[in-house]
Amino acid sequence: MAENGVNVEVNFARALRDITARIQATPAQLTKASERAMKKTIRWLSGRVAKELGQQLGVPQKVLKKRLLVRTAGKGSDQVHILWLGARPLAAENAGKARQSRKGVTVGKRQFEGAFYRAVYNADPNVWIRARRNQGYTTLTQKPRKPSGQKLAPEYAGRFPVQRLGVEIETVAAEIFRRLNRRAIDRFNTLIEQELNFAVNHEKAK
Repeated sequence: MAENGVNVEVNFARALRDITARIQATPAQLTKASERAMKKTIRWLSGRVAKELGQQLGVPQKVLKKRLLVRTAGKGSDQVHILWLGARPLAAENAGKARQSRKGVTVGKRQFEGAFYRAVYNADPNVWIRARRNQGYTTLTQKPRKPSGQKLAPEYAGRFPVQRLGVEIETVAAEIFRRLNRRAIDRFNTLIEQELNFAVNHEKAK
């Protein structure tokens, strides 16, 4: 994918071999049970990533869920499920409710000293800071923006070039993905046993 991101690859092949060695099932039963267990596992993993990342960063989960994508690679026993998260910085104003103060902008528990919350280049307000005042805050773009023939209000005089501020998420996300990889397999082991028992003992063959 073009955008930077972090991901976790989950291969359920070994877990499937272990469970089928213990529970006798037809190929159709195994296919149906494994598909349900895989879907539930990936849905669980997506929810855990959004929850833990949201808690650690102090940002709304709904904003993070929009960045999660699921895809598969390979076929048969070599197939892996990939949960991918777009890891570019999150726009500061999306990390919580932005409030302008005399010192700068507060978003949730974050304080961006020297920043201002205004609609500058479009109709929606964003969190900006003069490039020369940025003392290490994460930005959405590398190159500071300057007005290009655009008529701006007098209040913005002397504030350019500016940088749009963001919240870095990649480092925390990568650590969460590493930690949850093993737990995803454990979760699948529980679910596939439940689903296979249901398919063999309760679900009528079609």
